[in-house]
Amino acid sequence: MRHLVPLVTVASWLVSGAAQAQRPTTLAGRSTVYAPRGMVATSQPLASAAGLEVLRTGGNAVDAAVAAAAVLGVTEPHMTGIGGDMFAIVWLAKQQKLVAINASGRAGSRMLRDTLAARGFRSGSQQGAMSVTVPGALAGWDLLLRTHGRRTLKQVLQPAIAYARDGFPVSPIIAAQWANETDFLRRDSAAAATYLPGGRAPKAGEWFTNRDLARTMQTIADSGIGVFYGGSVGRRLVQHLQARGGFLTLDDLRRNTPTWVTPMSVPFRGYRVWELPPSNQGIAALEMLRILEPYDLAAMGHNSPAYLHHLIEAKKLAYADLDRFV
Repeated sequence: MRHLVPLVTVASWLVSGAAQAQRPTTLAGRSTVYAPRGMVATSQPLASAAGLEVLRTGGNAVDAAVAAAAVLGVTEPHMTGIGGDMFAIVWLAKQQKLVAINASGRAGSRMLRDTLAARGFRSGSQQGAMSVTVPGALAGWDLLLRTHGRRTLKQVLQPAIAYARDGFPVSPIIAAQWANETDFLRRDSAAAATYLPGGRAPKAGEWFTNRDLARTMQTIADSGIGVFYGGSVGRRLVQHLQARGGFLTLDDLRRNTPTWVTPMSVPFRGYRVWELPPSNQGIAALEMLRILEPYDLAAMGHNSPAYLHHLIEAKKLAYADLDRFV
């Protein structure tokens, strides 16, 4: 799992020549939100609040997005923060240009086919030290901020550092998802010590702190990302993974670089929908739209058997291609 940068990136960008009629309320029955100056949407309220505060104090969308993503790495520890990947699509309003960045790390250089076979590796195995690739998110955040932000990495990391150091109340959905990973976390003593305080996952409403993560992020904020990509933090990371059968080396971390890529798009009923190219999985969404283009989904009725059948079959075909070719 990985976090996309909130706010400035979404699964797809829609560009239309005609405005859509506004729905008075959402399907959830909540009032419409009006935000003439800025809006942040994430899966966790503290992350959204952190991004909003950046906007209020003069930061731009890129600054807010990175701040929010960093907080998500603290408040959603079952997902991935600085240990994960990052993909971003950014609209540059002044230049009227859409740009994209792929900050997913490569596989470790010690990963060899014969080694995997000797260890009994099977396709679909996605947990444990062998599955860890070079963490690209931190380098991606840094590049986004240096090229299109107004704040430094040190500045936008401060909300995440504060929540890790001082703690936060665990929200209900995250508490349930966290508890589901209990058995997995128990396989590693360090993970259990950090993420299973008192021998269990925190319950909804309980206060959780992660001072080790706070110190790591503060070190990165003070010294720059080099301390992670080949420095003292990177050395500890590599040593821990190699002791558990991982494939990363310190040189893998040093060689890591994010990549600017050209977004891909397809037309869909008066819109143009944009995604990142592979190795990102967005091409599946584009394929689904092209498959569905000829069908009158509205006439089928929302969530009718015919409607769901067409969507499910389109997704099956797109994901088969994704699995085969990407």
